[in-house]
Amino acid sequence: MGICVYRNGAMSTPQRIQAMMLLMTALASTVMGQQGDRSGEEQPPLPDSLDIPASPPLSPAQAMASFTLPEGLSLELIAAEPLVIAPVTSTFGPDGRLWVVEMPGYMSDIDGSSELEPTGRIVLLSDTDQDGTMDTRQVYLDGLVLPRALAIVEDGLLLVAPPNLILARDLDGDDQADETTILDTSFGGLDSPEHAGNGLRYGLDNWLHCSQHSWEYRFQDGMLQRRAVPSHGQWGLTSDAWGQWYYTPNSYPLMVDLLPKHVVAMNPAQRDHAGLYQRLPADQQVHSVRINPGVNRAYRRETLNEDYTLRHFTAACSPAIYLDDVLGESYAGDVFICEPAGNTVEHRNLVDRGHLTPELRSDPEVGAILASTDERFRPVHAQTGPDGCLYITDMYRGILQHKIFMTSFLREQVEERELDSPVDRGRIWRIRPDDDTIRIPPDLTVLQDSQLVDKLIDSNGTTRLLAQQLLVERAALTPEATNRLRELAVSTGEPLGRTHALWTLQGRSELTTDLLLKAMISADDRLRSQAYHIASGHLDNSQVTAALLKGLKDNSISARRHAASALAGAEASEHLDAFAEAMDAHPGDKILRTAIVAGARGDELALLSELIWKENWIEQERSRVLLAKSLARTSLRQKDPEARLAMLELLAAIPEDQDWLALAISEEVVSVHGLRTANPRTLELPAEPFDWKARLQDVPDLAGGLLRLIDTHSMWPGRPGYEPDIDLAGLTPEEAAQLKHGAMLYTHCSGCHQPNGLGLRGFYPPLADSPFVLGKTEPLISILLKGMEGPLEVDGAMYNQPMPPAPFENDDDIAAITSFIRRSFDNQASLISPEEVSKVRKRLMNHQGPMTTQSLTDLWQSP
Repeated sequence: MGICVYRNGAMSTPQRIQAMMLLMTALASTVMGQQGDRSGEEQPPLPDSLDIPASPPLSPAQAMASFTLPEGLSLELIAAEPLVIAPVTSTFGPDGRLWVVEMPGYMSDIDGSSELEPTGRIVLLSDTDQDGTMDTRQVYLDGLVLPRALAIVEDGLLLVAPPNLILARDLDGDDQADETTILDTSFGGLDSPEHAGNGLRYGLDNWLHCSQHSWEYRFQDGMLQRRAVPSHGQWGLTSDAWGQWYYTPNSYPLMVDLLPKHVVAMNPAQRDHAGLYQRLPADQQVHSVRINPGVNRAYRRETLNEDYTLRHFTAACSPAIYLDDVLGESYAGDVFICEPAGNTVEHRNLVDRGHLTPELRSDPEVGAILASTDERFRPVHAQTGPDGCLYITDMYRGILQHKIFMTSFLREQVEERELDSPVDRGRIWRIRPDDDTIRIPPDLTVLQDSQLVDKLIDSNGTTRLLAQQLLVERAALTPEATNRLRELAVSTGEPLGRTHALWTLQGRSELTTDLLLKAMISADDRLRSQAYHIASGHLDNSQVTAALLKGLKDNSISARRHAASALAGAEASEHLDAFAEAMDAHPGDKILRTAIVAGARGDELALLSELIWKENWIEQERSRVLLAKSLARTSLRQKDPEARLAMLELLAAIPEDQDWLALAISEEVVSVHGLRTANPRTLELPAEPFDWKARLQDVPDLAGGLLRLIDTHSMWPGRPGYEPDIDLAGLTPEEAAQLKHGAMLYTHCSGCHQPNGLGLRGFYPPLADSPFVLGKTEPLISILLKGMEGPLEVDGAMYNQPMPPAPFENDDDIAAITSFIRRSFDNQASLISPEEVSKVRKRLMNHQGPMTTQSLTDLWQSP
C-alpha cells in the first residue's frame, strides 16, 4: 500500500482531469436536459390547483418552531451556522467533543459547477461550559474536496476525501492538523457523491466498517491493515449492541448483515450467498408533516400519497440504532432512519426474531421521531450521543439530489422555490427527554485504566465502544485493569460487558486460550456467537479449532453460523468431513452454506463429493438439489480447468439411482457455460475425464441426456479438434502458430509433468518457474534431444526418474515444444527458433546417452 504526503488544498492530476470532465458534463446538461431524465419518460407537472407552500430559509429559531416530536421528548439546537456549515456526518470523540465533516461544495448551485473546489473541512465543536450547546469551533483540516467520513484513531484523525483515506495528525496539541498522510486511494465520491464509500465506524470487533466500499480497516501495531468486503450500502451504517451491521439503500428503510461480511468476500465466486445485505420485513411508510413536491420523481404516481406527502422511503440514509434508554425504555434498541427528502427522521421498533432477520415495525404513537414543515430540513446523519440523547446532523439545504440524478421536473421545483440558495447553513439538533434525565458524559481520556474497564458495562453503547477503543489503543494497562478485564471476561451476569472485555483483550493481543474457550461454552447464545467470531483469530490453536468444529453442531442456529464463519479462515481441505456433516444436517440453511463455502474457495467440488456419498443423499430432496447446484455453480465460476475435469469425473461416477443429482450438477455446467445459448463456451479440460467415455456409452440418458451435451462442448489435449487456449498477445502470426503447435505436442509430456506444468513432487519435476526451463536455451534443448537422468534438484525437491528423449524428430517440433514450455505455466522466457535447435543438435552429435546435471554444466555452464 503506497504511503505519501497529502498537501492541503492541492488537487492531484487525476482530480484535475476528473474536474474537467465533470465541468463538461455540467455544461452539456444545460443544453440537453438533466442527466436524471430517462429517455421516453414523460414528466407531467403537478396539478395547477396544488397549493405548494413557500420554502424560505429559516433561522434556527424559526426552524425550531417547524418541528413535531412525540410526547415526552424535546428538541434542542446544539450548533448552527456559522459554527457549523453544510455538515454531512459527525462523531463524538472520547473527550466528549464533536467532530464534524463539512461538505459545502456539494451542489452549491443547481449545476454543481464548483463541486471539486477544495472547500471541505473537518471541524471540532466543543461545549466548554457543558450547558448542552456547542460554543467553539476549531477547523482541524480544510482544503478538502468532498470529504465524506471520519474516525478518531490513536494517532490522529482518519478521514475520507476521495479518492484518499488520510491520516491527519496534530503534532503540537493545538487542534489543527500539522501532518497529513495518504494511507489508501481506493475511495470514490468525486463523480457521484451519493454512491461511494463512507462510514469508518468503529465496531465491536475493533475494525472500522464502511458502507458502499470494498475495504474495511484497522490499525495494528501502528500499521493500517485492510480486508476485502462486499461494497453494499449507500449513505451511512449502524451497528446494534452485538456488532451486527445495518445499512440503508435509499429506497428501502433497512438492510442487515447476518454474517461478518469480510467472510463472504473470501470466495467471490459464491454469488448466490445468503445472510448479507438482507431486507428486514419493514413498514416503508414515511410520516411527513408537509407536502413533498420537491422529490426527484414526484411525477410518478407511486412516489407521493394522495395528499402529496412522500409515500415511501426514497432517500433513506444514516440509520442509527439507539443504544441507551435515556429517551425512555421503549426506545432502547430501536432504529432511527433519516429521510431528508421527506424532512423526517423515522422511528421503527427493531424486533428481534432470533436467527431470522429482525423486523421493522412502526409505532403508531411515534411515526417519525422528528418531522419538519421546513423543506430545507435535511437530516443526513443520526447517532446516539454519550449523554443518551439522539443527535441529528442537518445539512440544511434546498437541493438534496445530486446533479447526475436530477430530473428536469426537480430542477423546475428548485427554481420555482429558489431552493438553490443559501448554501452556507447547517444545524445539529439534539433530541432529549423533556425532563432532566440526561447525563453529562465524562471525559474518557482522563480516566484511569480501571475506570475505563468499568465503562465497558455502561448503559450507553457509544460510551462502551469509546472505552473499548481507548483500552485497545493504550500502550500498557495497569495490572489492576488487566485483572479487571479478565474478571469481566468470565463474569456470568454481564454477557454484553463480557463480550466487550473479550474483544478488548483480543484487540490488545492479550486474550488467553482459557478465557476464549470458556466463552465458547457460555449458556448465552449471543456471547457464544461473539466468542466464535473472536476465535477466527486463533485458528493456529488446535484447542480453539476443535471447539469451533464442535460449534458446527451448536443448538443455536445463529451461533453455529458464526462458528462456520470463523472456520472460513482455516484450511478447508482439513475439515471437509466436518463441513459436509454440518451441511448434511442442515441442507436448507443457505446462510450456513454461505459461511462454509466462503472458506472453501477451490474446494467446493471436494465438499460436494463428501456430501453426495452420504447415506441421506440417495434420496432426492429440494434442499439437497439446491445445495448441490450451488456448490457446482460456485466451483465452475472459479474457472479452474482441473476443477472442471474433476466435475466431469464426478458426473461419470454418480450411480444411476442418484440421477437427480447428476441432473442438478449437469444443469449448472450447461448454465454456467451457456451450452444452450447461441454462443456456448467450450469446457477446456487438461486431460480426458476418467471413465467419461464409458459412462456415456453405458448410460447414454443419464441426467436427461445433458452429459452428451456437455461432452459435445468439451475439449482436452489429444481429442480431435482440440486447440489450446494460449495467450498470444504481442506475438507475430508465425510465433503464435509455433506456440499452438507446441501446445499440441505437449500432450506427450503432460502425463508426467501434468497439464499445469507443476509435475509430481518427488517424481516428475515442475516446468513452472524451473531454472532448467527459464535459463539458457541450450540445456532445455539438450534435454529434449537426449533425454535426462538424475539426480537433480528443483525447488528443494530431489528427482531421479529417467526421462527419455522427446519423440519429435525435426527441429521445428523441438523449437515449438520448448517455446511452449518457456511461455506457459506463468513462465515468461524467450521463444526458441529451429536454428537454435539445429546448433545444439550439431554440438551433441558425439554425445552418448542421456544428459545429466553435470554434463549440462560441462557443455553449457548452466543447468
